[in-house]
Amino acid sequence: MRSPLHPTVEDLQAFIVSSLVVAVCFLAYKEMGLPQIPYVILISGLVVFFREAGQRMVAQWMDAYIDLEFSMEGAGTSLFGALMAYLNGFSIILLFPLTSSFSGRKYEHWGKSVDAIWAKRQYWLAFGGLTTLFGGWYLAYIFEYQLLAELASLFLFFQLMPFDYEYIPTDRLDGAYILLWSGFTWLISMGVTIIALVLTFY
Repeated sequence: MRSPLHPTVEDLQAFIVSSLVVAVCFLAYKEMGLPQIPYVILISGLVVFFREAGQRMVAQWMDAYIDLEFSMEGAGTSLFGALMAYLNGFSIILLFPLTSSFSGRKYEHWGKSVDAIWAKRQYWLAFGGLTTLFGGWYLAYIFEYQLLAELASLFLFFQLMPFDYEYIPTDRLDGAYILLWSGFTWLISMGVTIIALVLTFY
């Protein structure tokens, strides 16, 4: 029985590719040159790690499974935004390169039909990742790692989007899990994230 604290090869592959997509999008958004590429790749990996660490700690506590998945649709949307930013010089950034799927060992035999119980656990798993991502932003902001703070706040904002619709070219984002269980928590979280963006960029 695998532990959520020990990622699979597929998890690591999704982590690497998602981090690279985030780096490309941020490089295009900031109009950076070749010398900044290694640093941006590093901070992109850190930002994705912040989210992943929180989700996996909650999964361990809940005795649950978690899988990090690379989103082809979301990555395509993100890279299209990066291409528009690069070609037109506009400050455009979209960050939807990944999604997570959850399941619970203790609740598998019930099936997913126990919607209220399952939705609550998905809410805590998603919220755990966003909490550690916010913590990463806060540390970067306090210690004046400006680029890391900018990327963390942007990634937090996009992960809070409640997208889970057929006609939106992304996979299910963390915000959809949170909004499904608690609209009030989602509103507060988005408000705090917008404040973080304002503090970081202005």
